[in-house]
Amino acid sequence: MYINSFDERLERIDWQPSAVPTRHMIDSVLASRLPVQPRSAMLSLAGAVTGILIGVGLKGMTVADSPWGPDSGLAGLAGSGLALAGLAVSVAAALVAAAKGSKAPRLMQFASINLLMISVLLLS
Repeated sequence: MYINSFDERLERIDWQPSAVPTRHMIDSVLASRLPVQPRSAMLSLAGAVTGILIGVGLKGMTVADSPWGPDSGLAGLAGSGLALAGLAVSVAAALVAAAKGSKAPRLMQFASINLLMISVLLLS
């Protein structure tokens, strides 16, 4: 069947100009959108505190009078190992966050603040 006019098409699909959208239509539109992940200050705070701890550990490795500095024995070995492991995990987390991009905004928030704090402490 061939329909000639726009009005005939509207009549065929039973369109009503004053009709409100159905609940099914609203739900289908809302379901097609990606859920928004709220960003919290807790991730930034956790990244900053973790970065400060790792940065202090790395900075203390070079200071002679620190408990985990050069010539400090087993405690120095454990503290230095933890600091280096923390740096490795921080860099790995930042690389994963950069690779995932917008799929992992929370990881990016944590990792960027974490590396920022580490670099600030190492450069100070």
